[in-house]
Amino acid sequence: MIKNILIVDSEANIAASLSFLLGHAGFSVHSACGYEEAMASVNDFCPDLVLMDAVLSDRSGYDLCQSLLALPGFENLPVLMLTTRGLEVEREKALSLGAVDFIVKPFNPAAVLGRVRELVSEAA
Repeated sequence: MIKNILIVDSEANIAASLSFLLGHAGFSVHSACGYEEAMASVNDFCPDLVLMDAVLSDRSGYDLCQSLLALPGFENLPVLMLTTRGLEVEREKALSLGAVDFIVKPFNPAAVLGRVRELVSEAA
C-alpha cells in the first residue's frame, strides 16, 4: 500500500527536493507552502506522515503541528519537524506539541528517507 506524505515548507527548493526524494522512493507526496494550505488539504490528501518546517510563511510549524493533531482522526499522525534552529529548546517544544522527531537543516537525505520509512511502518 502506498503511503501518503505531506510536506509543508515555505522554501520551494526544500519542498521540491523532499518531494523528489520521497516520490522516487515510492511514496505519494503532496506539498503545501504554509499553514493555511496544509490545513485545507489534509482531509482530502489524508497523509500517513507530515514533514514540516518549524518556520512557515503564514504561521509557525508548531501551530500547524498542534492544529493537525487536534483534528478528529489525526490524533496519532506522525509529524516530523524540520528546522534550521538546532537548539534543544526548539526540539523539546516540537516534541511536547506532538511531533515524533526533529531534524535540523541541512539534513542528510538518506537519513530523512530512513526516518520516514521507519515512522510510516510504525504507524501501519
